[in-house]
Parts: sequence; structure tokens; C-alpha cells
Amino acid sequence: MNYISGRYKNEILQLKQIPDDYGKQNIPSQKEKVRDAGFRRAIVSIYDYRCALCGIRMQTPEGHTVVEAAHIVPWSESKDDLPTNGLCLCLLCHWSFGEGLMSVGKKYEVLVSDCVRIDSNIPGHILTLMDRSIFKPEIEHFWPGQDNFSWHRKERY
Repeated sequence: MNYISGRYKNEILQLKQIPDDYGKQNIPSQKEKVRDAGFRRAIVSIYDYRCALCGIRMQTPEGHTVVEAAHIVPWSESKDDLPTNGLCLCLLCHWSFGEGLMSVGKKYEVLVSDCVRIDSNIPGHILTLMDRSIFKPEIEHFWPGQDNFSWHRKERY
């Protein structure tokens, strides 16, 4: 499966835009696993294994990492695996982004919801990220799309 997901990784890194029928067909579970793995490999590699929001970059000697690939607009709604719809996020930032507690602004700055400040929360370092620039891929072509962030701010944040 690593070889096949590697081919998928290379395929999505070479696409300029998603064809109209891309991903619209039903995907058998094995192909879905390959797609997921390929997307993950593409996203974490273009971010050099660094969380786009907090900047953490940790790997074990075996190559395990604290970061994972996240869709800005969920796959179930967009069928979009392009790097411009992906972020490399650590587990805490991924959960916070998915729950709408964090987002990204028009100038690629970290947004932190007022909900984080409720009395029972102890947000730790999350508040220190507010208004800080996100970590983006070196190649501008792979930067996350502002249209995707606009969707996230409207629908999740």
C-alpha cells in the first residue's frame, strides 16, 4: 500500500486543479485507505513535518510524527485532496481546528475563538498562537487556499 499511496501523493502534488469528476465516484475501502495515506504523505512532506498552526515538529527515530494531514474543507464535502485544501497539524491543533476553536485569517494568521477563553478551559499555549502567522509550505503553489479558509471561518469557526 505504501507504493500505491506514494503514487497518489505524487499525483495530487502535480495537479493544478481538481477535475469536475475527481473523487465523485464511490471509493472502495481499500482505495480510500490509499487515498488517505497518499494525502497524508503529501501534506506532511510539503510542511516538512511541522504543524502549520503551532509549529511543533517532532519525530521518533522510527519516523513516527506528532503531525497529521487535515482537510480544511472536509473531504466528505469537497472531494478535494489538493495541497491547497490541506494543512499539516499536530493532534491538538487538528482537533481545535476541526471543532472550530481555531482557524486561519485572510493574512494567514492564526485565529483563536473566544470560546477558548471560557472559565472551565485551560487553553495552555493555544492563546499564544493568536494572530501569529501560520507555517506554510516553502513552495507558494502549495499554500492553503484562502477560499478554503473562508469556508472554514464561515462553517466551523
